[in-house]
Amino acid sequence: MLAPMLPRLGSSKLISTWIWLTLLASIAAGVSGALAGWAALAPSKIWRGEVWRLVTWVFVEPGAVALILTCASIYRFGGELAPRWGDRRLRRFLIEILGGAAVVTALLGLISTEVWHRGYLGGWVVCDVLVIAWARQYPDSVLVLYGVLPLNGRNLITMIIAITCAYAIFAGPLAMAPELLACAAAYSYPGAWLARRL
Repeated sequence: MLAPMLPRLGSSKLISTWIWLTLLASIAAGVSGALAGWAALAPSKIWRGEVWRLVTWVFVEPGAVALILTCASIYRFGGELAPRWGDRRLRRFLIEILGGAAVVTALLGLISTEVWHRGYLGGWVVCDVLVIAWARQYPDSVLVLYGVLPLNGRNLITMIIAITCAYAIFAGPLAMAPELLACAAAYSYPGAWLARRL
């Protein structure tokens, strides 16, 4: 089986912009930790009027390895979805899923002090959402992880959700609230909307 061609950087304005924003915001946050605090999804601060946090949290990744993996996921999975769906539909999907996870997390902060005082950053959730969307769009495509483990789209979804749930068991479900919410939303997103081409 031939490996799929990787998309060319710049073939999608949305993907190129998203990668650059993530790189620049994450590097700036690495240099000045204050930026990560300013951009994080922090329910206590959102309810005090800092509503930009509902958007900015997905562009900051606090670690170098995680930043590389996040940008690679945006490039690989977003780069394959963008030509099929178009930038406009991919953007709408991401806003609905990531924005919905952010809003529900902010609402959870009203009933949970753990969520209220926490700050979330979005690299992990971005990867999960893109991988699940890609796997649902291409259920029979095979992705070989680490050159060893071949997974078709259906098995890849199961693995992503299982890994996220395993982390939630050890870190606590509220510590992983945006990731769990986004995985559930991406998994249950109406299939007819995913299959429709623009």
